[in-house]
Amino acid sequence: MDRRESRRRLAERPNSVRFEELRRLRDLSGWTLDRSRGSHFGFRRGTDKLVIPFRRPHVLSVYVRIVLEHTREDDE
Repeated sequence: MDRRESRRRLAERPNSVRFEELRRLRDLSGWTLDRSRGSHFGFRRGTDKLVIPFRRPHVLSVYVRIVLEHTREDDE
């Protein structure tokens, strides 16, 4: 699955996205794991930073929207 397809699928159902799905999209978009502390994972791409809390079974939709916003510029 490519980056655009992954973004489309996550945008269709932001309330039921698993952490692994978000992580896959971030990896496809060039974000790397910078650090993890407790349940929070910090990702970095250049000077941009993004922290996402790990939550089961689904990530909060606000974090899904943030990741979609940060990966939108890649598809344009």
